[in-house]
Amino acid sequence: MESIQEKAKKADERIQQLKSLISNIGTRQLDPEVYYNVLQEENKRLKSRVQSLVNELTSLENQRGVTQQYDFVNKVPKAPAESKQQAETPQATPAAAAATTTTTTESSASGEQSKAKDKKEKKKTAAKEEKPAANTAIDISRFDLRVGKIVSVQKHPDADSLYVEQIDLGEEKPRTVCSGLVKHMQTTDLDQKLVIVLCNLKPAKMRGIMSEGMVMCASTADKVEFLEPPSDSKPGDRIECEGYDCKSPDAQIKKELSDQILPDMSTNDKGEATFKGILWTVGNGKNVIKSKSLANVPIK
Repeated sequence: MESIQEKAKKADERIQQLKSLISNIGTRQLDPEVYYNVLQEENKRLKSRVQSLVNELTSLENQRGVTQQYDFVNKVPKAPAESKQQAETPQATPAAAAATTTTTTESSASGEQSKAKDKKEKKKTAAKEEKPAANTAIDISRFDLRVGKIVSVQKHPDADSLYVEQIDLGEEKPRTVCSGLVKHMQTTDLDQKLVIVLCNLKPAKMRGIMSEGMVMCASTADKVEFLEPPSDSKPGDRIECEGYDCKSPDAQIKKELSDQILPDMSTNDKGEATFKGILWTVGNGKNVIKSKSLANVPIK
């Protein structure tokens, strides 16, 4: 490094001499040819010294492991050596390859899960869009009326006016229903009887026993009769009414709603059950439901 500094110092001194020579051009006469030759010679000498210094500097840097980034001869940045880069590029080990494969597999699985989730969300959205609007009509379509068969009956232990019936409605097990029929019928009038039951009335406790429906009857102040379906009816058969969609009733209704619908239910002059004058039917639409003797009376 001291040699480089010394040579650089000499180069500076020579440059100062040339500057002095140039500054004296205007004060004395020089032969242009001579002056040109002097400059040419000096220029070659300076280039040689500069190149010598560059070579020395490059050699020192190479000894210290410094990579040369510039081609001083052509005055352009040096292109990286491909062979060296390839040599320095680490080859994938089997473990790394396995890790890469695992990552790719996990990524693929994650992508499949994402697609499945999106598909599921789309189905939910489609189902919501296809879901029909809630029924708000105040009519028989809100009632779940079905044929039932009373398989057992007994008096309520804590209510003198109530019977407790077990009614087969085509479900896994019979439902418990409490009916205020003690003053109007004997237990023999109920046992094994086919009746019509309002099945989706909200269950309510009646003197400690939960009642899960209501037996439909033609009623007056003095007399009550069952509404009887055709003898070939089966437990679970749904009651229909022409002009009303009775196949999709509410899952459950409150007594307040039933109290609004019941006033439009009555027997006609033949004792047949109707809603606003339209017959209740079972099955093929021709089998009507009748009271034995009560015509033109409310159903409740």
